Amino acid sequence: MRRAVMGRFQRGQRLATDKLRSGTQLNAVSRMGMFTAARPMISSNKLVSSQKRYCSGPRRQEKIRNVGVIAHVDHGKTTLVDALLQQSGHVKIEGNARVMDSNDIEQERGITILAKNTCINLPDHKINIVDTPGHSDFSGEVERGLQMVEGFILLVDAAEGPRPGTRYVLRKALELDLKPIVVINKIDRTTLDKIENTCDEIESLFLELAIDEHQLNYPVIYGSGRSGYMSTDPECREGTLQPLFDCIIKEIPPPKETSADAFQAVIQSIEVDNKKRKEVTLRVMSGEIALKDDLIITDYHNEGFATDAFKLRDIFGFQGLDKVPQTTASFGDIITISEGLDKLPFSIGMTVNKKGSPAPLPYKALDEPTFAVTMHPSRSPVAGTDGSIVGGNEIRARLQKEVVRNLAMKLNVKGPDEFEVKGRGLLHLGILFEEMRREGFEIEMSKPGVLYKEIDGKKHEPWEQVTIRTESDNGPAIDSLMYASNAEAVETIDQDDWVVSIWNIPSRFFMGMGRKIINATSNSTEVEMSFLEYRPFNTSWNTDRTDGCLISSGAGEVSTDGLNSIAKHGVSFVQEKFKTYEGMVVGKRNGPGDLVINVTKPSTGWNTNQRQPQYSVHSLESALQYIQEGELVEITPTAVRIRKLKQFIKK
Repeated sequence: MRRAVMGRFQRGQRLATDKLRSGTQLNAVSRMGMFTAARPMISSNKLVSSQKRYCSGPRRQEKIRNVGVIAHVDHGKTTLVDALLQQSGHVKIEGNARVMDSNDIEQERGITILAKNTCINLPDHKINIVDTPGHSDFSGEVERGLQMVEGFILLVDAAEGPRPGTRYVLRKALELDLKPIVVINKIDRTTLDKIENTCDEIESLFLELAIDEHQLNYPVIYGSGRSGYMSTDPECREGTLQPLFDCIIKEIPPPKETSADAFQAVIQSIEVDNKKRKEVTLRVMSGEIALKDDLIITDYHNEGFATDAFKLRDIFGFQGLDKVPQTTASFGDIITISEGLDKLPFSIGMTVNKKGSPAPLPYKALDEPTFAVTMHPSRSPVAGTDGSIVGGNEIRARLQKEVVRNLAMKLNVKGPDEFEVKGRGLLHLGILFEEMRREGFEIEMSKPGVLYKEIDGKKHEPWEQVTIRTESDNGPAIDSLMYASNAEAVETIDQDDWVVSIWNIPSRFFMGMGRKIINATSNSTEVEMSFLEYRPFNTSWNTDRTDGCLISSGAGEVSTDGLNSIAKHGVSFVQEKFKTYEGMVVGKRNGPGDLVINVTKPSTGWNTNQRQPQYSVHSLESALQYIQEGELVEITPTAVRIRKLKQFIKK
């Protein structure tokens, strides 16, 4: 089925078209197709030139399709890509294994962190697929991945409909003027009425975000990635994924060459292979290369920049999950190269050209980071007793390596062993810190802070839009927490026994809010957030924590009587026999001010007068959300601790 904003949206489509032609873009659309305010349209000829490279050129690769898969988190992107690989005969998947999410942390958390390439070879066509993350903290990977393709599959859960992440990824794809295909996933878990409602909500989203009239015309496929079928009929509940393959070949335009005179390939990712060499993924935009060609790297955004020449000694293409050697590559291909690159200075977004023919291409800049954490080697009393990497030089080298491959992350070296790391959110930064912990690093981090901007001479701060879905009985508790954090209520939607509330909140207040919401609602709540905008900074708002800390008075193992002492005053962050030291935060005090207590005193055994402690053991991300000024999160390969600097203890 093709949705050209049909059904009850047909009148809305005509109005949308009239507005687009007259130079305005729709700002908001209700589900009934009634339009609200309009704003000046971003003309398609003003789009960043990097996107126009996909739409011009003398030659086309008719047998290649490059497509990205985008969606809100948990709507089934990776499961669908896995199913496409399996049905095309490229992999055999056992049980519920996820072959595209190969990173250890991805497997453990069930999320996609890095955009990844795969290739499906059909009898007459080759389809390069880029699987992207769904969580807003990894949106830089979405932006990077979409610059490799001509079209995208927007995957939406049939029951849930578009979510905050859907809006963000769709906006980024439409800004690049990529060709859309909409897939309504998990149709076997809901009703036809709900499927139709989801389609209507997607239409509203396209009407709101479309930059050009042609973007309002897109095909819709219905199915279940997990069950392995797709169809143009929303009532179908069996079959294969062939209709989706057919739709990709029909709807996604083949690659077009950007230049008839030069070889151009844009650097899309940089990794380190098993031999510790830089491995670079390229999207070839024009021309052809072969082994032994002499190449250079240029930068459109740095006029005159060019590296020394290097000889092309290897070319690898993608086939399923494997990389296969090739002797040549042509425009439209996605390939990797590695030999001879280690000593060259380059980054993602630069262009590979042939020696003597520099012709750099522009690269669309990614959104800026909004959070920052300052870190340094561990200086705690137990520093060096757990990890194997404890020096500032090693930390600097690791962070410098990360910002080369992670384009959405920035590094500011503040001193010999003090580093400010900037990212899209605490999860984005937390994944890096978790990787470093597993690699053997011992580091400490200060309170995360939001990154402010000066706009028109005034200080501005980032705001988030937060969507909270909880049981109806928890609604008042959510309202109380959000209003106390200076949040603005946007909308409340009743869904049977559940309620969905949407809020705008300053980013500095939402840090730590997720844990409070979960605790207040007995873990029966879903929280989603996405960057909203920068607003003027309000100096009258205070983000200081109201409760104090329980702080260990000495070193040793936490005893039973020590836990009883914690229970008398608050909530425990540690369990029995956990190794502690003087100044370590072992719990949250139920009241203001800090309290130093003995948690290592010899135990006399539980008795009827002793309290069973409440536990709230911190993960790395929750510890970062909890701490205030003067507190540090210490991470080692085996532990996450919080410690308080003596001068900041408040009696």
